[in-house]
Amino acid sequence: MTGSSKRRGWPRTVAINVGMVLFILFAAEVIFGGWVFGPRYGSLIIPKDFQRRFDTTRLYAGGGIVYYKRDEHGLRGAYDDPSKIDILAVGGSTTNELFIDDEQTWSAVLGEEFRRHGRPMVVVNAGVDGQSTIGHIKNFDLWFPLIPDLKARFILVYVGINDLLTMDQGYFAESDSLFAWSHHTKRFLMNTSALYGLFRNIRGMARARDARLTHASGSFNGLEWRQPPRPPDIAAAERKHAAKLSLYADRLRELAWRIQAFGARPIFVTQHRADYRVVDGRVLSPVMKDGTLHAGRYADMMAINRKTMQVCGELGAVCIDLASDLFFGENDTYDFFHTTPPASRRIGLYLYERLKDIVR
Repeated sequence: MTGSSKRRGWPRTVAINVGMVLFILFAAEVIFGGWVFGPRYGSLIIPKDFQRRFDTTRLYAGGGIVYYKRDEHGLRGAYDDPSKIDILAVGGSTTNELFIDDEQTWSAVLGEEFRRHGRPMVVVNAGVDGQSTIGHIKNFDLWFPLIPDLKARFILVYVGINDLLTMDQGYFAESDSLFAWSHHTKRFLMNTSALYGLFRNIRGMARARDARLTHASGSFNGLEWRQPPRPPDIAAAERKHAAKLSLYADRLRELAWRIQAFGARPIFVTQHRADYRVVDGRVLSPVMKDGTLHAGRYADMMAINRKTMQVCGELGAVCIDLASDLFFGENDTYDFFHTTPPASRRIGLYLYERLKDIVR
């Protein structure tokens, strides 16, 4: 073959090779993606068949290698049959507990405590990072119905932190930007595409080399704490956020209705953030390096928690005001929201004491 013939032939060779690569990628999408086979979770990001090994040595005191696993249904925790779950835990990242070992999450501790007292209860974790009540409601449309024979006697909702964040950002309804077309399309592709899933797993592995890069956004451990000149005014926060709290209450009612229609009894549990501490009834703020007091969100968080308990009581659900009974201190959290294993254990033990006479 002459040199000119070779030059004329290379575009065809390149085209054939590119075509073969595209065909292979297309076949991989069809076979391994969710376009034809497998559940479709729409705008929800539900990790499935997901296993990770994280080194949390530098994330919190006493950290080390932890294991995180979600099964083919996107659930975390041991169970034999989706139809025989006693407690299904729903929440955001403080329920999911990405950087806490499978056996040390508060949901795992809760289940173990029941077993330790001779009362085996199946407790399964359905927490999803970033979910607020908006996402919790969507779970009953886009996720839970796709799990074969899924049932639960109780659905425990550990709620509040992410709803405060969505209130800050202005997301109050299904029609807002969280579920707008562009976001819905992106999230649908994220759940359905095998190639995007491969990319996301590779990216996640790279990020997971240093767990602090993915969760921790700063810690208040090691700082001095002082009482601010004016105590936080919860009533003022309730007045300020009255309209937003009303919408939050509506979502709680909708969520409770979805839970009951699912055949379960709702349990609502309140939460704390880590940018304040409560010591002997006094709310303290951290002293920053420049000597100023950090303005925590105690009043706003308590306004959310009060509304949670108010609506919960009206609905006759199981109401657990953890935020009024359990307080976190030094080394109990590793960032603004997430608890360390010892604090997660305290949450699990606390919930057992509150539920042992209810869950039978």
